[in-house]
Amino acid sequence: MKPDDRSVELPAQRRLSRRALLGGTLAAGSVAVASAALGDKLNLLGSSLDATTEADATAIQQESVRISHLLRRAGFGLTREEHDRYQSMGLEATIDELINFTGVDDSAADRLANLVPIDPRNRASPTAWWLTRIANTRRPLQEKMTLFWSGLLTSQISVVRDPVAMVAQNELFRAHALDSFGTMLRAVTMDSAMMVYLDMDGSQRSAANENYARELMELFALGVGNYSEEDVREGARAFTGWRVPRNRLEQNAFALQEPIFLPNQFDNGVKTFLGRRGNFRPDDIIEIVLEQPAAAAYITSRLFSFFIYPDPDEDDLAPFAAVYNETGGSIRAVVEAMLRSDVFYSAKAYRAMVKSPLEYAIAAIKALGAQENVVALLAQRGGARGGGVLGNMGQAPFEPPNVAGWPGGESWLNSATIFARLNLLNALTGGGAQGRNRRDQQAQQLAGMRLGSPAEAIAYYLPFLLDDNLPADGRQVLIDYGGGAESQLLPEQLRGLVYLILGSPQFHLA
Repeated sequence: MKPDDRSVELPAQRRLSRRALLGGTLAAGSVAVASAALGDKLNLLGSSLDATTEADATAIQQESVRISHLLRRAGFGLTREEHDRYQSMGLEATIDELINFTGVDDSAADRLANLVPIDPRNRASPTAWWLTRIANTRRPLQEKMTLFWSGLLTSQISVVRDPVAMVAQNELFRAHALDSFGTMLRAVTMDSAMMVYLDMDGSQRSAANENYARELMELFALGVGNYSEEDVREGARAFTGWRVPRNRLEQNAFALQEPIFLPNQFDNGVKTFLGRRGNFRPDDIIEIVLEQPAAAAYITSRLFSFFIYPDPDEDDLAPFAAVYNETGGSIRAVVEAMLRSDVFYSAKAYRAMVKSPLEYAIAAIKALGAQENVVALLAQRGGARGGGVLGNMGQAPFEPPNVAGWPGGESWLNSATIFARLNLLNALTGGGAQGRNRRDQQAQQLAGMRLGSPAEAIAYYLPFLLDDNLPADGRQVLIDYGGGAESQLLPEQLRGLVYLILGSPQFHLA
């Protein structure tokens, strides 16, 4: 069956209403959506991301909306309880807690993640482990930065072939999440998974492998045009002499050991690199890279595009590059400056980016309080590149498409990946033949909320899922779906109402 022919299994009433909503009624000028309810091809038109409505510009001026916007960008969505707690704290206190996350007790998330075994022979096990941590963490910015580094300083589990080593690299990103850029680069350079992925492992003076030296400059720290091919060749000589011992577990599985240095395989000669001469080693190369003016511009651009909006210009980046330079390359200082900046809370930044599959899926799961089911919902085997549901959406954790990481943006949405998103919503809201247990769980949860009418359900869900920023016609469609503002909602109608909100164009945007 072709992707375009697939449809999500829904009762007739939900199909009709979803068609109306996803057909554009809830677009609010942010994104145009073609109907998918009856198997039509679904497209989110990326060009409309550039359109800012008056309602959006007004909404982002409210502190409550700014707090929600902050938590979407600096985390992975919210439960209603988390939403209420942060709203009661206020914006400044919320930023303080996000940035100073080491003072937040996250032992519960640690404990839950550690209950997930990392099987050296099962490449899906790191995903289950990380999803458990993300869904349950009380340190959202730490996990968001772990995702940032995973997409910048990439490795692929299909190449490394050691789940334990990939988890160790993920923990490295978490431990150094807001440290200086230099600290992170030095740490990841000596990481076993990175050495294997970019072929520093086995590089020797008689045949220096250029992969790590090239990607360090091109993709990790400087960007295209800020180095020469001679710099690549000379830099590669400084990364020779390293080996990563490994134990073979089976044909396609290895257990990587700590890297070892073999002096007789190191190129001990004088090297000329980015205008400097010396008998350079890895730390020297990284230091010289960090001295380049392009380093500040590159990393601040990557952070800006991750947290604020895509394609910043030099004027956008200038204040944050200045912070970077003034603080010796502190990522903490740059990120904090961004989260406190006017541009972060500008109309241009609001709803300016498509949520990645990981962001979207975790946000939907948390919205429904289904964190305990995160592994079952997302991390099962199968799917695109072995990534389960997230792989079908286009973002298999620990398996970016290549060394450049996930392209992101509008590329997240196409006729195949949007169906994967909607099918996840169907599973979350108890749809389909397999949804009985989920329907029973939701019946208990929803009964406790006392959401008897469409008006009560909308008042409960819209503030923490859509900033209560919905045009009148979109709100009316939701009310009509429920039979009128004060009508008595049947359990199936309430589940359908939640489905429609989570499937709306606004919820796909961060």
